[in-house]
Amino acid sequence: MLARCSVLALLLSSALAKSAAIRGLDPLLASKYVPNAAGNFVCLDGSLEIPFSRVNDDYCDCPDGSDEPGTSACNNGSFYCANHGHIPSRISSSKVNNGVCDIECCDGSDEYDSLANCPDVCAELGQKSREEAERRALVEGAGSRRKMELIRQARGLRKTKRDELARKENLLADAIEVFNRAETLKNELEERDNEKARAREGRQSALRDQHLPDLVAYRRFLSSELHRLRAHRDSLVLLLRSVRNGHNPEYNDEAVSQMIADYALFTEAYPYIESAALENAAEGSKARAEREALMDKDNAEQDDQDFEKCRTAIDIFASERDTLADDIETLAAILAKLRDGYNKNYHDLEVKAAVVGFADYESVREKDLAAIAAQSQEIGIDGVRQRVADATAAFDALLVSHVAPPILPPTAPAIAPPQFMTEMLPVSDSAGANQELDDARSAYWTAHNAKTTLTSEVLDLKKLLHDTDLGPDDVYLSVKGECISLDTGEYTYE
Repeated sequence: MLARCSVLALLLSSALAKSAAIRGLDPLLASKYVPNAAGNFVCLDGSLEIPFSRVNDDYCDCPDGSDEPGTSACNNGSFYCANHGHIPSRISSSKVNNGVCDIECCDGSDEYDSLANCPDVCAELGQKSREEAERRALVEGAGSRRKMELIRQARGLRKTKRDELARKENLLADAIEVFNRAETLKNELEERDNEKARAREGRQSALRDQHLPDLVAYRRFLSSELHRLRAHRDSLVLLLRSVRNGHNPEYNDEAVSQMIADYALFTEAYPYIESAALENAAEGSKARAEREALMDKDNAEQDDQDFEKCRTAIDIFASERDTLADDIETLAAILAKLRDGYNKNYHDLEVKAAVVGFADYESVREKDLAAIAAQSQEIGIDGVRQRVADATAAFDALLVSHVAPPILPPTAPAIAPPQFMTEMLPVSDSAGANQELDDARSAYWTAHNAKTTLTSEVLDLKKLLHDTDLGPDDVYLSVKGECISLDTGEYTYE
């Protein structure tokens, strides 16, 4: 029995030695490359059994290419490179004896039957590989230590963030309560202010309805006065222009020269006045009257239905009236000097015509002033002007919620606020009430901003702690928000 076992062991040892001699065979598969009881080789996929002598005979018999581990006969086979001193590898059978030194087979064993003289560089590659492995191990070790450090930091940081979240949630609850109180107070004060505003608007509306007829009467009176004053100024301008353009310079009359100089100063300051006077003269008195009537109609339609528009029109008309009065005074003084100082021995027709025209102007002026006075007397313009002043003062006082000095026309005397205005106005509390509302609004926005800021912070913390992927064991928590850069020489990655 012992002898039989020794024989079997010898046969197995011989078979393994034979398989070890098979070129290109992976040692892990050596036990499969021994003849079976029939002396045959069984393809590794079990699909075929062939004589063992046909292994590595450079002819592909097995469908899986397993019978040709050391040749290129099977395109689906593989060749084992021992690569002593480096890492063993397997290459495709198609690369065996193809005349190319494959780096995967650093020992050159795949080119055993080709013209390629492939040196064995496995020792050199193995050394470099081991050095690279050592370097990688150092880096991985440092990385592993850094990872553990980050995990430890993350554990503490997560607790800190949880505590911070709890604290800010409490602060947010307090901020919401403060905001709600501030909003309620602001709304109450705004509603009170709106009620006062509605009451003021009601009083303003009553003022408009009560005093609009007075404003309309005063505006129409001013409009009528303006028509006459514009015509007066045009007459004076045309008289002065005729002397300037038509006088006889050979007389060398000093009064005429002075008149021309004074008029030149006026036209240089107001060049548009002369051109306007010429245009008005060219249209004729009838056309001018029709134009003025149309202007009055348009103004009535535009201004007489609205308190503010009518008041604005009065301000504009009063300003123009004052300007016209100043111009007329200046131009009349120039002509009066000419009239009193020109040399009457000179037969200068233009000068004498201007003197006569000035006398005619003064006559017309007196008649117009008398007509204006009669119209004023008829409509009681002084009373109208006073009531306009009172209404204007009362209206403006309502706008600022306190009694303001009355705004009077230039010709009206200064007066105390009338009784009706005092009765209509509320007790002046604007400063205190407005300050209280301003303080409430300021407190509201302060509370609003605090609530908004805390809400955002709480949401950010919740997202960080519950919704953000921080890696295994929260490893990225402690470096979240930091900028990490890698300089590769050519580029810097961040």
